[in-house]
Amino acid sequence: MKKIPFLLAMLCASLSPLAAEGDEPVPSDQGYAVASHVDWARAAVSLEITAALDPSTASLMRAKGDAETSIQTLLPELLTAAIAGVTVDSSHTLGQVMARDAGTYAAVNGLARAARRTELFLSLDQTHLVARYVVPFFGGQGIALPLLPGRATPIPRRLGEVATRPYTGLLIYAMNPLPAAGTAKLITARPALFPRIWDEEMNLVLDMGMCSPEALARGGMAVCARDADDPAVFTRVGALPLRCAARGVFGETPTDIVLSVDAARQLLTLPENIAFLREGRIAIIYGGVE
Repeated sequence: MKKIPFLLAMLCASLSPLAAEGDEPVPSDQGYAVASHVDWARAAVSLEITAALDPSTASLMRAKGDAETSIQTLLPELLTAAIAGVTVDSSHTLGQVMARDAGTYAAVNGLARAARRTELFLSLDQTHLVARYVVPFFGGQGIALPLLPGRATPIPRRLGEVATRPYTGLLIYAMNPLPAAGTAKLITARPALFPRIWDEEMNLVLDMGMCSPEALARGGMAVCARDADDPAVFTRVGALPLRCAARGVFGETPTDIVLSVDAARQLLTLPENIAFLREGRIAIIYGGVE
C-alpha cells in the first residue's frame, strides 16, 4: 500500500470534523507562512504561501526565482494538507477519508496538484514572495470527484396526505442555531460537501448516493450561501423552489439537515420533485458561511 506522506498523516491525526471551517494553519517549513481558507460560497479552498527571499542573493530577480522554485517544490504537500480539513459529511473530513485509502489519497492529491495559481507578487518591502492558489471542490478538476458514487440509487417515493405541486428546486433556510436531533441542544448548521437530508421522524430523504453522479461532479449536492438573493441560489433552484426552514441538524458534525415530515412528503410525492433532488437542485442558506 502506498504510504501517505507524514505531513498529511499528522494533520489527519490532529483534525476533528469540527476543524473544517474558516482559516486553517497548515504545517510548513521554517521561512514560510502558509494559510488556507475553506470558502463554501465559492466551493473552493484557497491557499496562500509566503516565502522569505534570501537577503544574501545579490539579484532581486534571482531571489524571487529561487523563492518561486521552493514554493513549487513544497506545493503538492501543502495543497494536500490545506484540503484535508474540508468537511465531507457529518462524520468525516477529506483528510480522514484520504488517510483510510491510498487510492483515494492519490486521486485527490493529483487533482489538488492541478490547483490554479491566481496571484504571484512581491511584498511591498520586497522581502517576501506571495503565491495564491485556488482548489475547486467540483468541476473538471474538483477534488470531490474521487468520492462520487458510480451510479445513483433510487429515491423512494413517500406518499401522504399533503398538498404539493411541481417545484424547480429546494431552498432550505438554516441560518439560526437549530435543535440537534435527539438532544435538547441548539447547534449552528455547518456546510459539507455532501450533507444528508432527513425528516423529523429520521427517515432519510436524500444522500449523495441518491444523486446523479454527473450532477454531483458539476456542482455537488447543494449550493451553500449566506443570502437567498445570491445569484448562485437562483441559478441552482430556479424561480419556483420549495422554500422551507430546517427543523434541526444531525450528525457528529452538524451538517445533516432535518426537515418537517410535510416538507419531505412534498418533495417525495411527485416524480418531478424527486427528479430535481436527484439533480442536486438544492440551496442551503447558512448564517456564517463564507
